[in-house]
Amino acid sequence: MKSLASRLVPKTVEKLIPYQSARRIGGSGHLWLNANELEQSCRYGAGDGEYHRYPDFLPHELADTYRVYCQGAGDTLNCDAVAVRGADEAIDLMIRTFCQPGADKIMICPPTYAMYEFCAESIAVEAVKAPLLDDFQLDMTSITKQLAETKILFLCSPNNPTGNVINQADIITLLEAGKESTLIVVDEAYIEFAPDTSVINLIEQYPHLVVIRTLSKAFGLAAIRCGFLLADSCVMEYISRLIAPYPIADPVAEIALRALDSDGIQKMRIQSDELISTREWFAEEVQKLAIVERVYVSATNFVLIRFASAECMYSYLLSKGIVTRNQVHEPALANCVRISIGSKSSMLETLNALQEYK
Repeated sequence: MKSLASRLVPKTVEKLIPYQSARRIGGSGHLWLNANELEQSCRYGAGDGEYHRYPDFLPHELADTYRVYCQGAGDTLNCDAVAVRGADEAIDLMIRTFCQPGADKIMICPPTYAMYEFCAESIAVEAVKAPLLDDFQLDMTSITKQLAETKILFLCSPNNPTGNVINQADIITLLEAGKESTLIVVDEAYIEFAPDTSVINLIEQYPHLVVIRTLSKAFGLAAIRCGFLLADSCVMEYISRLIAPYPIADPVAEIALRALDSDGIQKMRIQSDELISTREWFAEEVQKLAIVERVYVSATNFVLIRFASAECMYSYLLSKGIVTRNQVHEPALANCVRISIGSKSSMLETLNALQEYK
């Protein structure tokens, strides 16, 4: 029986032969004269790195290391993984692989991460919307009505910009409902701040589930642009056809591998614990202010605040030299500002500025 992925993939992608880069073709020998590389590096002050050779066409060591990290103690993760240039590339790959411009649709649940809609619309794929409920949980009735008409449903949990975790029972219900029609993509960019809520172990049971991860958030490696796409082999078979040759630079892979060793993971967890403590303190203190209507519960490295004042608090904080994220463009987030959690001193400065507001 054909997999759902094989039924959804456009014929153009199904027939597509991946670009045969020198590293993908491979080979063995003592003279490497196949990729038009220099045999020696000019270095350019870049330390001891040997950067004159192209990297692995798909960095298998990095992908395998990330799978081990995801497994945890004693668990087995039965899915494929591929390293990509940030979670944004994973989103783009999913849409370009499975959606035909001008014909197919994806579904999003705003307010949510804007890149799902942007990537779709950039190639003339319609983004159908099923807005979140007042508590920022899924509108299951609205989603299920439209599910069969969409190739991909994008869910973000913990969600950006609201900060909340989506009920896992609802995700499972949608996985059941979409078995014959829709790929369900769960973006877990912030999962290290709420690790017990991951759905990654459901991939084996639901091969139409895809999980997106990143090293940008809890690992603090936003500058290296390294993310991961985890999926069943039936899905990955087609995604791998569209991945650009040499997607991960060697210096990026080296930094990522250090972050994913036991010492790096321990540092990440200590830092995450400290951030969560600062987040909870800041949220509690801000909620006491008369100008604050509500601080939403967060399972991320930011808090979403709804202010009672109609005046733009984003502009006020900016006048104090504090750059936050204005959310007024979202219909459900009037008077809301998203504030990333920094050091205790940075959050104290932000709190003092809010306390001084007249």
